[in-house]
Amino acid sequence: MTAAPLTPDQRAKEQAIAFALGADTAILLVITVVALLGGSLTLMAESVRGALMDAIEGFALLVMRRIHRGRLVGFEFGPGKLEQVATLAIAIGMLGGAVWIALGAAALATGERAIGTPLGLALAAIVGALNTYINLIAWDAVRRAARGERSLIMQGQLTARTVKLVSSLVVQFSLTVAAISTDDLVIAWADAAGAFFVVGFIVVTAVGMLRAGFSDLVDRAVEEEVQHAINRALARHFGDYDRFERVRSRRSGQRVFIEVALGFDGRLTMEEVDRRITALSATMQGEIAEADIAILASSHRV
Repeated sequence: MTAAPLTPDQRAKEQAIAFALGADTAILLVITVVALLGGSLTLMAESVRGALMDAIEGFALLVMRRIHRGRLVGFEFGPGKLEQVATLAIAIGMLGGAVWIALGAAALATGERAIGTPLGLALAAIVGALNTYINLIAWDAVRRAARGERSLIMQGQLTARTVKLVSSLVVQFSLTVAAISTDDLVIAWADAAGAFFVVGFIVVTAVGMLRAGFSDLVDRAVEEEVQHAINRALARHFGDYDRFERVRSRRSGQRVFIEVALGFDGRLTMEEVDRRITALSATMQGEIAEADIAILASSHRV
């Protein structure tokens, strides 16, 4: 089966995320090298955070590309479970990295770890400034691609890019203080403070991912307000069907999957049944965001 050609909008979204990811990967390599050679713990923390966040963005791009090309149709309830498993694995890795960085920052603040070399700290500040500039460009590219867009992936990418830009500004301040100071104590505390900030950023992000991932990974009923919305839609179209048989619903990632089985008067034409099903689906779509609705029809004589 030949995949449908990409629309200009789909291509623009993929290119925006791919550009941002490529820029991140390039600067991440530089950050890691400078952090290892120069001894800046803040920059090392940034390299750990950047590697894990790039893994998330790379997975999001992969999912988006496969969705656009119709290659995930084999998932009965969409790719939500696949996304959640990958997200949980990355979140656990982020927490492990946060613990390692926090121990190093504590050792640096207490004098048990040597501060970076003057040249290394200067290079760290320069690389940090370059990272901030790249984050600004990438944020603007995603912001323009997501303008007026309701896609969860694009909105998630825009939120992540905004947080990343603000974080890079804070880290840049810490790196600059450590680079220009001549007092070893100030250098140690500035570098440790920057590392602790990145640790806090990682922990908050990872905990949020774990909370969202665990709740969606297990099979569970949808929220009560969604159930009420389904009932309201069925009540509004009560005269359109003759028999209510069942309703099944579940959540996979951010999407809600709803299956409704209804019985219709066997004397109705197929065209009329389709019209009534379309009207009911439209009502449910208006009531429930991100809903995938399937209405199964059976006929009988009254």
